[in-house]
Amino acid sequence: MKTSLLVMGSLFCLMLLVACGTAQPEVVEVERVVEVETVREVEVEKEVPIEVELIREVEKEVAVEVETIREVEKEVERIVVATPTPVSIPESGRLPGRVDPAGSIISVSSYLGFQGVDTNISQDSATKVYYDEVFDYAIGQNPDGTLTPGFATGWEVSPDQLTWTFTIRDGMKFHNGDDITAEDVAWTWTRAVGEDSLGGFALEVGPLLSSGFTVAGNTVSVSTKEPQSTLPLFFASASPPRSVVFPKDHFESVGGIDNFREAPVGSGPYKWADRVPGQYIQMEAFEEHYEKNPGYKILQIWDVAELNTRMAMLKSGNADLITASVRSVEELENADLQVLQSPAANISWIWYNYAWVPGHPFNDKRIREAISIAIDREAIGTGLYAGQTTPACCYWVVEGNIGYPGDVDPHPYDPNRAMQLVQEAGFEGAEIEILTFSGDADFVDQPGLSEAVAGYLEAIGLNTFVSVVDGPVLRETFDNAIKTPDEIETIVNEQPPYQIAVRGSDTRLHSYRGSHIYYHSEGRRQMMRMPDILDPLLDKAGSSFDLQDQHEAMADFHRLLNRDFWAGPLLEAGAVFGASEKVGSWTPITGKPYPHNHWTIRP
Repeated sequence: MKTSLLVMGSLFCLMLLVACGTAQPEVVEVERVVEVETVREVEVEKEVPIEVELIREVEKEVAVEVETIREVEKEVERIVVATPTPVSIPESGRLPGRVDPAGSIISVSSYLGFQGVDTNISQDSATKVYYDEVFDYAIGQNPDGTLTPGFATGWEVSPDQLTWTFTIRDGMKFHNGDDITAEDVAWTWTRAVGEDSLGGFALEVGPLLSSGFTVAGNTVSVSTKEPQSTLPLFFASASPPRSVVFPKDHFESVGGIDNFREAPVGSGPYKWADRVPGQYIQMEAFEEHYEKNPGYKILQIWDVAELNTRMAMLKSGNADLITASVRSVEELENADLQVLQSPAANISWIWYNYAWVPGHPFNDKRIREAISIAIDREAIGTGLYAGQTTPACCYWVVEGNIGYPGDVDPHPYDPNRAMQLVQEAGFEGAEIEILTFSGDADFVDQPGLSEAVAGYLEAIGLNTFVSVVDGPVLRETFDNAIKTPDEIETIVNEQPPYQIAVRGSDTRLHSYRGSHIYYHSEGRRQMMRMPDILDPLLDKAGSSFDLQDQHEAMADFHRLLNRDFWAGPLLEAGAVFGASEKVGSWTPITGKPYPHNHWTIRP
């Protein structure tokens, strides 16, 4: 059986102030003045039966359902945010109904990270492959990527915009049968932002807080030093694993994290059953979950780095769902296996290390421009990715995300100008080291992409070589938050080689978080420190409670990075999965390039 899954991108309809139920596409009219903008509308027949527009103008809510979209060139005073319905197999945009879990299914990912469960240790996105099955998040995601209640049924901010309150769902159970309480939530989050924590919550959320987490009834509240409109993003499943809940009494009764990590107890749709380090994690369906009802009784998630091995497992019947590649489509079809695709799920780019340091070669715009326009993105997409990629215009944002500018083109291919710029800057023969790592969940064949980039840089007179390192090593190399000024000065003085990175990531619904981490002078990584240039735009996006203001600030940020070559966007690629006939239906979440939402798989 061959089935193609198309998960359509969506612009993030962010319900930041209050979430009181599963987010649905709607028409919301808000009384305020907006700039006149021109929209083009063309009548298009959709494969889905119903499309819903979101329009903001006056203070009332009206839902409008239309079966087609008509576009007419005209000037209107409105903001249009589309929330298209993703296509599942075979139903459209619906979560599966309840069944009695039975049988087993094997999912194979390219990388499972550290296979840990401690939120006090920095975890990368790869851990979400299994983390999302064992644990619940305060805020979840709909199939189209929009935020929806998780174990928090709502979240709201105080009138002074400084205190966020999360309402915790009643009647939930941990896998060991204990009730989930607001005290468990507050204790877990307090631990995660503690002084001894090295996790993302501590590094990204902790510095924003002016208070601890407090409990009142079934609510948990926390205050921030300044208004933080995007704070709920850090509590959502769209981010790396953080806002989960641990059973406090059980955690302490087993002696803490050392024993807890051996047999973790969560509250997600699957219970942790077994682990063979470096091979697989086995789980069993948790049938008492408040919402998520697994279709299979047993789930195994394997860690297999090699694509050829994953393909062989699928062909031989030893796997049912695998992370494949844009280059695997024809092979999967020829083997009469299912091809499931999610467009624009990954994006890749170039980072320039120490470009913010005065006197560094990368501080010269001519050199950054030369490196970017020396690369033929179309040719790489055709030769390396079988024509399944498109040139990227921006850093860590794609069409449908908050902050996507829509009026910015990818950097052009102009080797003659690139060579001229290198010569003008006196940079001929300079030694360039490209750092990259293997991890198809971030972008397919990053080493191969890096070698292709190296070839183009050689062609304009730069002596270039590629170093394939572990992901944490790459991130630490470009992490200036952990370096002292003296260490940075020493590193810069000891160059060349001058370091750039070729890396990628899954796409994020809101481009603020990934941008703030690396491009804000007080961000978690501080790869760039340009407080007068970039910080104001990121600060505006992070403090405004108006979605359109957030979008415009982030769009201006991405325009600036594109214009001045502070990043070198490379390619966008869709996620491709191969599946056996045991995957009769699956409801994934748009923008996630690794196997996930396993509980929605039905025979």
